[in-house]
Amino acid sequence: MTKRDVHVVPQINGLVGPLAYVPDGSLVPPHAHKKNKVVGSLCNEENLKDSSLPNMVVPVREQVMGKRVMSFGQLADLDVIDGWSSSSEEEEEKMVLVAYKDKEEVKRQSLVEKMLLSAWDEKSDLGLFKYDVSKCQSKKIPGRFEFVAQLNEGRAQKKRQTEFRMDNVCQEFDTKKFNFTKAKQDEVLFQFEMSVDDFTSCYEEKKIVESNASFVYINISPIEYGHVLLVPKVLDCIPQQMSMECLLTALHMSVEVHNPCFKFGFNTLGAYASINHLHFQGYFLNAPFPVERVETEYLNRFTNKGDRDLRVSKLLDYPVRAFVFELGADLKELAREVSSACNKLEGKNIPYNLLIVDCGARVFLLPQKYEENKVAQVIPEDVLETQVNPACFEIGGHMVMKRAQDYDNLTEERICEILSYASLSEAEFKNIEEELFA
Repeated sequence: MTKRDVHVVPQINGLVGPLAYVPDGSLVPPHAHKKNKVVGSLCNEENLKDSSLPNMVVPVREQVMGKRVMSFGQLADLDVIDGWSSSSEEEEEKMVLVAYKDKEEVKRQSLVEKMLLSAWDEKSDLGLFKYDVSKCQSKKIPGRFEFVAQLNEGRAQKKRQTEFRMDNVCQEFDTKKFNFTKAKQDEVLFQFEMSVDDFTSCYEEKKIVESNASFVYINISPIEYGHVLLVPKVLDCIPQQMSMECLLTALHMSVEVHNPCFKFGFNTLGAYASINHLHFQGYFLNAPFPVERVETEYLNRFTNKGDRDLRVSKLLDYPVRAFVFELGADLKELAREVSSACNKLEGKNIPYNLLIVDCGARVFLLPQKYEENKVAQVIPEDVLETQVNPACFEIGGHMVMKRAQDYDNLTEERICEILSYASLSEAEFKNIEEELFA
């Protein structure tokens, strides 16, 4: 599987400015590597008052064009120029490592991607991560889904455990429990600002932190290279429940990173979010998630008056039943439709996971019930012993294994078994479909 200089959807049309690219071979501005002067200071309102942090400004992009390729369901059949791999099946079977950093660098990087990765590397050099994720083993699992597996014993031992009930999706924000205002300012890569006044992306060495600032943090217990946390309006202390505005921020960041290797995810409480402070997780993986390759079927019942090209589909023949939203031409309409469906699930106390892929052009909505099945004692003991709690990335097909014995013996059949306990039944999924898209 070869990393290529391909920038998939969405394509920016003439109504807005182009992406800002860093010229090939150019150096990252030296200020990107300066140590934070407020070492150890927390990201609360008092400490951030009159503080300055790096700032990434991106234009608001209301009009974009999504690429139409067979409902995005046949990624394996795309031409080489648009696809991910030109290797033969025999060559691909020999490919073991899939970590983004291990591959040839993309020659043309957007400004947002370059600054994100350079700042992330800086934090790694400073020893801010709990373990070195580059030393984790990764492999592709043989089979038609091409699941990706990682052995990450450090995350199992050092990841922050949840402090919240697992049977209630909507819980009030609790200032006494860990939230991102208690994270250190050293863990912030930059502020992420969407501006209606700017024509293209730009990076500011320092900007006073305003009350509505959104932060991009490192994930100190990373799954993959470049693992970050986007926290929209961090000082507003929004609980882990979807809003259109916050989702739009994540979609814009996906557009501006502009690399199909970058994936964003979202977990609700009850679907293995460990922090009740609205955040998205993102990282780079040099392979499509298996869920991206699955065939889909359009929901004929769905229509969008504001964007007639916006489509909703459902997955066919995947271990977890899910909906797929496909960008038409309007990011705001995509955010509106997805967040509306999310809010309906929250209102019914149904946990769910979200995946944003294809540079913001596709969003997977995955209602799930793994924790419910665990409480009901319907999950076999040998599955529970793997300690896999399937959140957005695992359900997408990137299996993070906590024990060497499970990693070594992992098969496609075993992964499908684990994930199947997260899925709604066919009848439950059909009822949800009717309620979300009637």
